[in-house]
Amino acid sequence: MRNEWGSLILNDYYFGGEWPAPDFYYMNHICCVHSKWYQIMRDLDKRKHGLDIPFFSIDVSVGLYDDLSDSKIDYVAGQYLDAIEWMEKVTGRKYDDEKLFQAVYNECRSTSLWAEICALNQAKPAPLDEKSMYALYVLGTLNKASKEFADFYEVLRDEVRDRIDSGIAAVSTERFRIMTDSQPPWSVLKIFRYLEEYGVVSIGSLYTFALIGIWDTLPDGTIVPAKTPQEEGITFKSREEAVRFIVRWNLKKLTWEQFYDSRSRAARVVQIARQWSVQGMFMHLNMGCEGTTIGNLESRLALIKEGIPVLTYEGNMADDRQNDDAGTLKRIDIWLKSLGLDKVKT
Repeated sequence: MRNEWGSLILNDYYFGGEWPAPDFYYMNHICCVHSKWYQIMRDLDKRKHGLDIPFFSIDVSVGLYDDLSDSKIDYVAGQYLDAIEWMEKVTGRKYDDEKLFQAVYNECRSTSLWAEICALNQAKPAPLDEKSMYALYVLGTLNKASKEFADFYEVLRDEVRDRIDSGIAAVSTERFRIMTDSQPPWSVLKIFRYLEEYGVVSIGSLYTFALIGIWDTLPDGTIVPAKTPQEEGITFKSREEAVRFIVRWNLKKLTWEQFYDSRSRAARVVQIARQWSVQGMFMHLNMGCEGTTIGNLESRLALIKEGIPVLTYEGNMADDRQNDDAGTLKRIDIWLKSLGLDKVKT
């Protein structure tokens, strides 16, 4: 947000040249800053450059998926349908429903496949480590509706299966499995490699699994990759049908649950720990994202009740001035040694 505001104010684009003014601003509002972020962008465009750029925001905050109703889907889907008509007016271009149908199919395939890839990490030893998963999930954050990205995730899924069949481990010395919480401090991802010196693998997190992955919940609480419309034999015949489906699909997103109820979040974290055979939690008290840290200390208590030790450390995913790199590594040393782990001799 700061980078984008600064780029606009300075009229200096990171990739070269002047700030490239958009034709319109369009945003989902789920995190606390999203709509205000672009409303301020619009105001700055007007004040700094005399531009009157159209702005449209969609409110998707309708509560827990377990409490979903037709009226809540109507509320969100109605905004998307209004947005389509609005985009036609501000661009002078006609909306292509066939492209919408394909985009929905691709997004569902991408996000279900990512969930499947994460589910494969229940294997022992884990075929993927979380640091690598950060590099892999990012494609889905950029364009879930891309056929090329959906195809990529299918190839990746098959490769992860092959790693399991071939006994290829993300950490060859795996002897202790942890999960994390929230985004990591991006400037010090070396902490994951440091953990590996103790034979520790991070199998992922609620954030890594569910920022783009879409899951279904079985009656016993087990989470499994959501079934795509293709798997359900669904063929879209109208714009309204496709929009309502993708709205329901995204409202399943487990990372959105924590905005509403810390108890639901804690239950998900405990469920992940059980399914992925987690032995400890490495919890980032992330000052850079209020949304993914809401209720994380309640999750800590829930894990401790399950007999799973938790190490907390403060940091910031975006502002490295709030990270204590040396102090975090020292906390890791003390925590792991208290659990009886020493560095693996090579």
